[in-house]
Amino acid sequence: MSYDKAKYHFDSVIEEGLPLSQAYIHTGFYLGWLIDNNLLDEEFKEDLAESLALFTRREITAPQLFEEFDGTLTDEELSTQGNAFTKHYFDFDTGDYLEDYCTHLVKDLPSEFHVKDTWENYKIAASFISRRYQEWLQNQ
Repeated sequence: MSYDKAKYHFDSVIEEGLPLSQAYIHTGFYLGWLIDNNLLDEEFKEDLAESLALFTRREITAPQLFEEFDGTLTDEELSTQGNAFTKHYFDFDTGDYLEDYCTHLVKDLPSEFHVKDTWENYKIAASFISRRYQEWLQNQ
């Protein structure tokens, strides 16, 4: 199952007059949080150890890493726990991720695609995702 693909957002990014790299940011931040919280599938981690190490050493950003993954986040990349939380929180129709992203990062920007790929913004995203994850764990 695919949770998101950057290519789904290319038209919106182009309409906003932004570079295509902006389509990778919102899901890239989420992917980074999954990595930092050890919620990836073990086999997937082994297969992409080099790329993941670049991110964990902060040599590339999470959206840059997401771009290396062809801009696709699927259930195959996540652990059982990672999938359970992602189904609950990340789903664009029923989850709260996009709302949290807009509340904490978009604010007065014209769209969610205007958020900059910075470590400061990643830290903000990681903070609100972690809060939601802790709430979710308490309800399991």
